[in-house]
Amino acid sequence: MSATPNIERSHQRTKPTYKKRLILVLCVLALLPLAEKTMSTAQAGVFDSLLKILLPFYDDDRSLGDNPPQDTNKDTSEGMPQTAESAFAPIAPSTPDELDEPNTEEHGEYIDDGTDDDYLPNADMVDIPDIIFDDTLNAHDSTPMLGYPDLYALLSAEFGVDRGQIGESLTIYKAESFTANATAVFERALALSIEYETPEQSLAFARAWQRQNPEHIPAWFYVAHLALKAGDYHEASTMLAMILDYDEKADLTGILTGIFPQNPDEQRQLFTALQSMEDDNPSLSVLRAGLLLRLQDYAPALAYINKALKDEPDNLAFITLKIDILKESGQESAMWAFIHQKVKELPTIKELHLYEIRHEIDMGQLGRAWDLLQVANRQTKDPDVALLTALVGLDIGKYENARTVLTPLLDVPAFNSRANYYLAISYERSGNLTLAKEHYEKVKDYEHVLDARTKVVGYYLAKDDVDKAIATLVRLRDDFEIYAIDSYLLHAEILLRQDKKTEAQNLLTVANREYPDDDRLLFASFQLLQNELSDDDKRFAIDKLLELDRMNPAYRLADIKLRLSQNPNDLSALEGAMSLAQISSDDPNYDPQLQLEALIVLGNHALSQGNYRAVLDYLEMPYEVAPDLNAGITLLHAYQGLGESDKVDRLLADLQNRFAFGQNRTGQEVQEY
Repeated sequence: MSATPNIERSHQRTKPTYKKRLILVLCVLALLPLAEKTMSTAQAGVFDSLLKILLPFYDDDRSLGDNPPQDTNKDTSEGMPQTAESAFAPIAPSTPDELDEPNTEEHGEYIDDGTDDDYLPNADMVDIPDIIFDDTLNAHDSTPMLGYPDLYALLSAEFGVDRGQIGESLTIYKAESFTANATAVFERALALSIEYETPEQSLAFARAWQRQNPEHIPAWFYVAHLALKAGDYHEASTMLAMILDYDEKADLTGILTGIFPQNPDEQRQLFTALQSMEDDNPSLSVLRAGLLLRLQDYAPALAYINKALKDEPDNLAFITLKIDILKESGQESAMWAFIHQKVKELPTIKELHLYEIRHEIDMGQLGRAWDLLQVANRQTKDPDVALLTALVGLDIGKYENARTVLTPLLDVPAFNSRANYYLAISYERSGNLTLAKEHYEKVKDYEHVLDARTKVVGYYLAKDDVDKAIATLVRLRDDFEIYAIDSYLLHAEILLRQDKKTEAQNLLTVANREYPDDDRLLFASFQLLQNELSDDDKRFAIDKLLELDRMNPAYRLADIKLRLSQNPNDLSALEGAMSLAQISSDDPNYDPQLQLEALIVLGNHALSQGNYRAVLDYLEMPYEVAPDLNAGITLLHAYQGLGESDKVDRLLADLQNRFAFGQNRTGQEVQEY
């Protein structure tokens, strides 16, 4: 541990403080063997970022096994070039003590109370320039804090990150990054700066560090990227010139990722800055082409991208940019000729095949897409292409061909579940429900498992095997908790269809206790029990539903029905019912059954007012499209009110045929309708 002697050298304190420091060092040394044994546990992963600083040999991939750390710094991973010394992910440590004045008795003797509340920085720390602790750094105002990174300071900083004390932690990390051999500390400081500070602040820090460490080549890339991001195009062009002077063929794609300015004036400024550089670098040619594409200056953009492709004809990003330029400039024939040429030159690149295939699918030309997919599947041997081939085959009715393509995917772990799902669909559409059920039961991926298990439940119910249907639902919520609520709701529906209302009620009670804040479960319980609830209980339940999802049309309709039952002339409720009845079919909230219920509410109100023509306006057409018993009864009353006996007789006969309406009633009761 190179940091250990440094702690003793840099913190010249009173004797009791030496004791605490020595204990800390001994603890760290004592725990190292244990850390080696336990690195494979999930807890070790908590300290990965710190261990990379403390242990140069530390391998996080090896130590974490099945629990790799996740990069919390999106900008660093996506928008910056990565080096071997990658930015750290935050850790979750405990809280260190704050620095404060020492405790003394009356005679001035130092009392060590076992805390660090009395810690005083040494002279070296006092001499650190104030700029280190400001929001930004200047290149000539940074002085190393110690000879090497201070372990205690780094621990304190990382603990501060976990507590949300980002400013204090950044101050420590930035200061410690200016010590010797502190590249990893710089990476961590820069990652935090990019996540929590402005591009200008991050650039100031990176520039200061780079100028103190001029031989660190990756820092050139960082400064160039941040300068572009901050809009400092002079600084960006200076750094890019340095990079190209070092390696004229350097890959600049990492620098250029995600930093294209959106403002046309800034785009022109960047283009002007780039014009002063060498023309031989393909990445610079692509950057210029991209800027000109955004400025809709297509001819020079095409010239620059052609120049880049001359150096790197197989670069997919360059090829894609040329396709975009040709498309945006309206040169579609040239675009397709270029795509066909590249498909011939690079037949194994699936993206080139898929460009034309997706175009044909978007145009509805599935037959043409199928033909192209046969070629692409054969040349690329890519599972994504195979899966798309099968999907198009299913859509055009080539079920046997689709199964031929899907079957090999069963041996590809990442595609096994989806292959089973689409094989099940192919057998289902072919009428082989037994094989369809077998494949549906093998579906395991989250995207398709709910639909697959629901189909299995349907197959069991079709055979009147209720026990197996319910067992399938229980297994679904045991294996996939994300779908537990769907499982409970369908389970309760099955019980209700069996007239087992008490069992359904008990099941929903259990589900509501397990998931008390789920509105779907609460609404299902409300629908089941609404005829037995008092108005006060109904109001409480509906208010809770609206609190959970105020815009849900079903909950709004329940609220409207309750309000109209208490006040039939509630104008606000009637307006709400009208708005629900007028939801268009292309609205995500459109539900034909709910719309019909809203129309029935309006029809019943019109009936109560003696406005029979309005009842017909609301319900005649919906009943013809989708006959409904409640809508039919309301219409029947309206026809009677209008004295249209022929329509009464026809509608009554239709209700009797469709819904066995009145078959268990006396003739007098039927006549009342």
